[in-house]
This record gives sequence, structure tokens and C-alpha cells, in this order.
Amino acid sequence: MFGHSHIPWGSTAPGGLRLLNPGSPTDRRRPFCTYLTTTAAGGALTDVTLHRLPARVAA
Repeated sequence: MFGHSHIPWGSTAPGGLRLLNPGSPTDRRRPFCTYLTTTAAGGALTDVTLHRLPARVAA
């Protein structure tokens, strides 16, 4: 898991390595804020879900 770029992203390499970026729940440069939830059990990630928060209303 990494997140410095604040860009939501996920992929699995052919060898099984899973790369996940949850995005950011506070980044104002993107149209939607995001966060990631997972379940870890037995050394594996399951139930990986990217959640998108509602669009911000302009002030």
C-alpha cells in the first residue's frame, strides 16, 4: 500500500504482488475524495474496496 500521489489505484502483478493506493479523503485537487478498506486474514488481503466520497459543494 502506498499513497503519496493521492491517485486511487490498484493492480496485481503476474507474480501476485498487490499494489494499492487509497487516494485521499482530503485532496482538493481531485474531483472526488477516496479511501480504501481491506480485510487481512491468513497473510492475504480480501474484500478490497475503494470508497468514493460525495462530490464537494463549491463554497
